[in-house]
Amino acid sequence: MRAIFTIFAIIFILSGCGSVKYNSLYTHRDNSKIDKLTTMLVGIGGSALEAKELASLAIRGSKELANRYNLVSPPQYHNFLVNSGQRSRGLCFHFVEDLMSEINSRGFKSFKFKWGRANADKLDEHNVIVVLSKNSNFKDGIVLDAWRNSGDLLFLKVKDDPKYNFTEWEEGNRRIK
Repeated sequence: MRAIFTIFAIIFILSGCGSVKYNSLYTHRDNSKIDKLTTMLVGIGGSALEAKELASLAIRGSKELANRYNLVSPPQYHNFLVNSGQRSRGLCFHFVEDLMSEINSRGFKSFKFKWGRANADKLDEHNVIVVLSKNSNFKDGIVLDAWRNSGDLLFLKVKDDPKYNFTEWEEGNRRIK
């Protein structure tokens, strides 16, 4: 009886899991997301031109990484695949490292970037990019979270995140410079 319950539990859990594949890295829906993120970035003091470029890069880059990682949803299941050796990348910190590599290659002047970390060293630890203007503080920064929605970029103010209380992680900052 216990074996049957276990089998049904596994089937139930896995039935909601599926591959994430972005056939189009730019959709009509992305236009409104890019506009919204651009407005937020300008609102913290970034230049309009750089804000638009960063918004486009972050939204498309998140999808590109999801495809490159052969991501599955939900992201917690993908974490299981990475941690069990079935996938090589796709944990939240991989998104931070790889997206920051592309961001750094662009040489943005009106923004600075920090590594945000919540629940440090716990099973539910989470890592994101936090975008700041040259004169803003961390809690007023904007979270760029490519992992939480499986490559569909989530962005919001650090202080408005209902799920995570991010703090700046200095060691992470050194890794993304």
